[in-house]
Amino acid sequence: MTPYNIKVLTPDRVFYEGETEQIIAKTTSGNVGILAGHSPYVASIVPSELKIKLDGQFKSAAISDGVIKVSNDGRVTILSSAVEWSDEIDVARAQRSKERAEAAIKADASRTEFDLAEQRLKRALNRLAVSQRK
Repeated sequence: MTPYNIKVLTPDRVFYEGETEQIIAKTTSGNVGILAGHSPYVASIVPSELKIKLDGQFKSAAISDGVIKVSNDGRVTILSSAVEWSDEIDVARAQRSKERAEAAIKADASRTEFDLAEQRLKRALNRLAVSQRK
């Protein structure tokens, strides 16, 4: 496969910048695979597993909400509030986040508080699931 440039950015850091052969991300419309020569594209990413193919092997990361953009020149940029490689995930912290979000969902809260807790729960469950992958 032909490699192409990708940059994955969060507010805190450049998560990954370099070449890849393929990425797979989950958008609001479903999973999308990006290869070299992909047509220009923009989509919203949902909390899910992000797969980046490096040296012929996919490497998994947990990604929060974000945006993926394929430019006219073939470069891919992903912006997200948080991205972690599977081996970077603090499982105990993710488990605590899951438990707090579940408690907030069960509490008699406003619709806004419920929605925020539901988003936190989705992120925590995603981090726990991706932590099991390599």
